[in-house]
Amino acid sequence: MKLKERSGQVLILVLLVVVVALAVGLSVASRNITNLRTSTQTEQSQRAFTAAEGGVEDVLQRLATIANTTEVKTGGTYSETFPVGGLQATVSIKSQTAYSRTIELGEVGQINLDGATNTTNIQIEWAKNGDSSETAQPASIMLTLVRDAGGGNYAQTRYGVTGGTFAGRDESGFDAPGSAPMTSCTSSEYAKCTQIPWEAGAKLLRIRPLWVKATVKVSCIGASCIFPVQLYDISSVATTDLGVTRKVQVLRSALAELPAFFDYALYSEGDIIK
Repeated sequence: MKLKERSGQVLILVLLVVVVALAVGLSVASRNITNLRTSTQTEQSQRAFTAAEGGVEDVLQRLATIANTTEVKTGGTYSETFPVGGLQATVSIKSQTAYSRTIELGEVGQINLDGATNTTNIQIEWAKNGDSSETAQPASIMLTLVRDAGGGNYAQTRYGVTGGTFAGRDESGFDAPGSAPMTSCTSSEYAKCTQIPWEAGAKLLRIRPLWVKATVKVSCIGASCIFPVQLYDISSVATTDLGVTRKVQVLRSALAELPAFFDYALYSEGDIIK
């Protein structure tokens, strides 16, 4: 009887050891499978991202040529699919004639006016609604309109537009958004809005926020007015054989943006006489 009890106890111990060993083995196997799956997904994700990024880089190198295609010049979408690193990258380029961008403090936004048609006023909206960092005390803005004055000379018209009267701001010489020759306007998306008159020979408009950053939108006012292209929205998508997809999106200014000190420089194609 005792022999049978001992045999039963040994069998139970053996079964317990087998169960524990099996559990440990399954746990290790599951962990290895999970690690392998994670490693595979990471590798696939990196491949897709690298291919998508490579697609953007390829298009940026050819952007000057692509910008002259009918699709891009007319505001349509231009697409290409080509191999990058063993994967296919599909890149789409869409042009935007309306300027919309967040300009950080100390930076300058630059709007291309060369080639604009049927424009009577330029509308500037800033301080995006819904962003308390912009609307609590809206930025004041400095506007510099650069125009071709003829004879190889260029001229500037400057506007200082206040964002409001707030403690600690010394803005002597700044005007309210509706002060002549500016025109007041309203916006459903932005807290501040003003219009400045169009000037013959206008080439570019530079906007510099003061005190805080500003999200700015610039558009033309006039019957059937058209602005030249301001931004290129470039998106690139790549998918691996296992179905992992990654997308890279880049906004590229159509006009190279000159640094802030340009606003305090003099430029002439001829001689500068004091």
